Amino acid sequence: MRPGVTALSMTSLSLRLLRLGGPRAWTTAGLVGAGVAVASALLAVALGALHGLDSREARTGWRTPAAAAPGEPVIAQVRTRVDHAAGKPITQVDVVAPGPAAPGPATPGPAVPGATGPGPATPVPSGGTTAPPGLPRLPAPGELWVSPALAALLRELAPDALANRYPGPPTGLIGDAGLRFPDELVVVIGRPAGDPVLTAPGDSRVVPVASFARTTVPAEDEGYRQLTIVAVALVAFPIAGLLGASARLTATRRGERLATLRLLGASTRQITVVAVAETTVIATAAAITGFLLEALVSPLVARIPLAGGGWFAADVRPSVLVSVGAVVAVGLLATASAVGGLRRVVVSPLGVARRQQARGVRLVRLLGVVAALVVFAIGNSALRVVDVEAAGLVMAAVVLALFGAVVLVGPLVVRGVGGWLGRRESVPALLAGRRLQDDPRAAFRPLAGVTLAIFVAGFLAPLSATAWGATQRDDHTLHVRAGTPDQATTLLARAGIGADVRPAAGERSSGVDVRPVDPAELDRARTLLAPLAPGTLVQTDAEASGQNAVLLDDLRRGVLVVLVATFLVAATATGTAAAARVLDHRHTLRLLRLAGTPVRVLEQARMRETAAPLLVNGAIALAFGLLCASPFTAATGVLAPSGLIVLGSVLLAGTAAVLAATAASRPLLRSLTREDQERSL
Repeated sequence: MRPGVTALSMTSLSLRLLRLGGPRAWTTAGLVGAGVAVASALLAVALGALHGLDSREARTGWRTPAAAAPGEPVIAQVRTRVDHAAGKPITQVDVVAPGPAAPGPATPGPAVPGATGPGPATPVPSGGTTAPPGLPRLPAPGELWVSPALAALLRELAPDALANRYPGPPTGLIGDAGLRFPDELVVVIGRPAGDPVLTAPGDSRVVPVASFARTTVPAEDEGYRQLTIVAVALVAFPIAGLLGASARLTATRRGERLATLRLLGASTRQITVVAVAETTVIATAAAITGFLLEALVSPLVARIPLAGGGWFAADVRPSVLVSVGAVVAVGLLATASAVGGLRRVVVSPLGVARRQQARGVRLVRLLGVVAALVVFAIGNSALRVVDVEAAGLVMAAVVLALFGAVVLVGPLVVRGVGGWLGRRESVPALLAGRRLQDDPRAAFRPLAGVTLAIFVAGFLAPLSATAWGATQRDDHTLHVRAGTPDQATTLLARAGIGADVRPAAGERSSGVDVRPVDPAELDRARTLLAPLAPGTLVQTDAEASGQNAVLLDDLRRGVLVVLVATFLVAATATGTAAAARVLDHRHTLRLLRLAGTPVRVLEQARMRETAAPLLVNGAIALAFGLLCASPFTAATGVLAPSGLIVLGSVLLAGTAAVLAATAASRPLLRSLTREDQERSL
């Protein structure tokens, strides 16, 4: 070829070869595109989860504002608590007008009335101050601002079940800018200075506020962020593996075509352009398709609840900048995969054309496994001392390191299993062993997705046992922090509510415990008993620890979401890689058929070259997964019923994915061998 051929013309040639390649080339390109599109869509979902948490914090951070510094002008005192009605949590934000009774900075709700902070802050008039997000102005004493969902609940329930707890009817609705999720129940109540809410006992803080723009992140929200980072890491590595595998699906076919161009005189730069153009264009177009697909299904993704509710659809869509960056990264990964496969073409194009290249794996990969174990040991020690803000990143690094160990050892296992099969007397076993030893890395690609899914199951199975095994607290007995049994009985009798009323028991030193005979009267009893302890919330034990219950529910749901995502990656990777492996080995299969090998024997060989290494790699992946979970729970948790369900479902789904992929590519195998046989006649 002429040395003056430009990169643009070589790019045009590459795309033209793809366009004129016929149905087989289009099928191969479709396999690459499908794998990259699915992986990109799942990557967009993972990035969207982190974006959603950031969006939530931006809208609701004002409920936990940073405390005003001593001497700084205070615009209000804020106390955020969680009430309940109809079995649903209601976020109650009390905004107290500044005045002489203002507490000092960040005083917790005192167990003893009258407790204050280090000193009073200087109050300022409430007029002209910046309003919290979602409100047109700072609420005045006696005003009541509610979310649309709470407004509907107020209309649905009887006044003595909910509305009577508040100073009056709603003044207005809170906008979306102040809500965590669309159906959130929120009430913002304006209180006068000196209101009992300032000194009422409880677990929440009374915070003097100088600006609603200065916020803090609650510990539970930061915990969700760290758990989400770990979940993203659990899904991100299989996604990256699927992206890389998809970009390498046509390595053999592309290598043959590039070797031919090299033998015809094309320069290294020219064949590099040809290889990069085809792979990068397909991968980039598929990545854009994947992100667009995630944007279309975002309303469905937004229905997956986390931290008490779903999402606004815009929350779970990554930002434009992040999306563009991710698409570019996918294109670069595809480019790197294409360039990486050029070395043997550039060095020995004749060997590629004759299929004489060796693709073995070296034992040096074991050094990577040792390095991963060192990272695990360091991360395990670091988890005991780092702050919660860094725990997720540390755990994500450990997960990625052990993921890498599983991927590094996989081809070595394939090579070892291939040697074992090669010593069998069975013809299918002999063929399978030979193919496994010829290219262990390519043989591992169809197994990588399922292997990583087993790793995820090994990590999640003991954790799910902890989440499902948590005990439930009493959800029917109300605790009132003040008053006597006689007072409570009198109030309930006037309303015709029967209840078992007793002095507070256990760790409670005062107040009464009330258990309505009819659980349906729980909200009415709660509302009637509130005046016995002004400024406090009347709750059950389960409601008081409601955040823990929500977290456990989210852990259970998160296990299912991560497993489903991993299954989807595994099924896609297995299916596309199995079909592409048939296409890449078309020449070998053709020669075997011409030599008289029955298709049935070829199919049995393919089954053996998949099942045997999968069993060994699966066992190794399971061990690494259990090791990864060991800092949080005992590995024996996998033997609990919920752990066995998680692990069993993954093993069954993984086996089904492998069998389905093998069966799905069987018609392709028969078609290729039949076509080649007909051409040879």
